[in-house]
Amino acid sequence: MPSASQVEIDEPPKVQADGPRIDLHSLVREIRPSNISNLNSFHGRGKVLFTEGEPARGVYILRTGKATVSISSSEGRLVILRLAQAGDVLGLNSVMRNSAHDATVKTLAPCRTDFISRAELIELMGKSEAGTNAVLKILSDELTVLTDRARSLLLPQTASARLAKLLLEWSKENGLDRSRAVRIDKVFTQEELAQMIGSSRETVTRLLATLSRRQIIQITTDSIFIRDRDALETMTLR
Repeated sequence: MPSASQVEIDEPPKVQADGPRIDLHSLVREIRPSNISNLNSFHGRGKVLFTEGEPARGVYILRTGKATVSISSSEGRLVILRLAQAGDVLGLNSVMRNSAHDATVKTLAPCRTDFISRAELIELMGKSEAGTNAVLKILSDELTVLTDRARSLLLPQTASARLAKLLLEWSKENGLDRSRAVRIDKVFTQEELAQMIGSSRETVTRLLATLSRRQIIQITTDSIFIRDRDALETMTLR
């Protein structure tokens, strides 16, 4: 049984994305339109879709919301590798290797997902060139994202530089207008933010307070506003 409970509903919601995405859900429906076992499910914040070391039964397609993709050490240290967004396919690498999941996926906000079993995915690839191309494209994109994330985590020497780089990355997703503050939804805790930059919650608390005092950012109960992108960009060079 998967870690996340699944609730069947009639019609999956549409995915809103900035660019074209290859929709595995639609491709599977073309192969098996009358006998599809996909489940479209709703998950509240903090729901684990699958855990590191758990057998990979299939992939989840994130339809709405966000989720963290993390790894942990034997000592219990946790590092968030990336934030999954609507349209992302989760667990594909492990499913293709027919191995245990190499990461844990946990919802960061209420999410809807589709589930495609490994058998359905293999069938899709065997019958559809488009399905094979979709899987290869998704794996390629995932490798690129993880490489960029490793660069962000490992190359900046200080926690302040890593935090500044992360905030800049998020601000790009919300627009590049330097004439006004860019709003970032604060759907994460300071502990989760620390796990994203490989630091401690206490360090993140101190850094956020410093940035706020210098008016580089403004923090509200549900948002972070980037007020001075130039200052953040300078911090990434340290």
